Amino acid sequence: MNDRIVSPHRLRALYSFLTIVATVAATKAMVWPSGPEARPLDQEAITKAITASGFNASPLKPLAAKSNSELATSDAIGYSIGNGLELRLMRGAVRRRFNLQAAYLATSHPDKLLLSRRHFSHGTPSYAMGLIQTQPANQTCLVEGGGMKDAFAVTRNDLSRLIDQASKSKWSSIRSIVGLQANRSYQCILIQVTTTDKATSSIDQPTWLRTLSVLQSALQSKSSQS
Repeated sequence: MNDRIVSPHRLRALYSFLTIVATVAATKAMVWPSGPEARPLDQEAITKAITASGFNASPLKPLAAKSNSELATSDAIGYSIGNGLELRLMRGAVRRRFNLQAAYLATSHPDKLLLSRRHFSHGTPSYAMGLIQTQPANQTCLVEGGGMKDAFAVTRNDLSRLIDQASKSKWSSIRSIVGLQANRSYQCILIQVTTTDKATSSIDQPTWLRTLSVLQSALQSKSSQS
């Protein structure tokens, strides 16, 4: 037998080293958390919901997913929904609460999603109006989970409030406790309708509200199952 016996001094040195490594890793995780992640949207379920609601929907080429240390987005899926309108949806997640706003998510594809001449609607649901290149567009963000009746917002303050509200729901609390989701996940689904008709000066309001209603029903139902 030629077993080597490790001295208590070396064991203490090893334990001290492992403790330092663990402390540094924990500190790094708190000070500089890992980058955000944005799950892909369920295009099949969304397509089924849109077509079942009577929209004459045909898919558009998706915009590629993007990711960096501050912002992650899913593919931005799209549809032509008739009457010269195009619909885009994209899940976006941010690392810092301060960046949770529709305009920041849109910077992932500025030519297709970033509104110019941007201004806000007055009333419910909350949304922004502006131009995509030269075409009128409406834009908002849907916060999933929590069973909220009004889950749409645009600004960081309103979206943060909805995130807090969703995280306090009974189901979200259970999921957090068992480790299925983080206590706070700063993400939402960007929804945009743009007109392709150069003679149209604004998005038809009934069509816009109908689109949001259909998508909220489909996406909230999906999030409660995932």
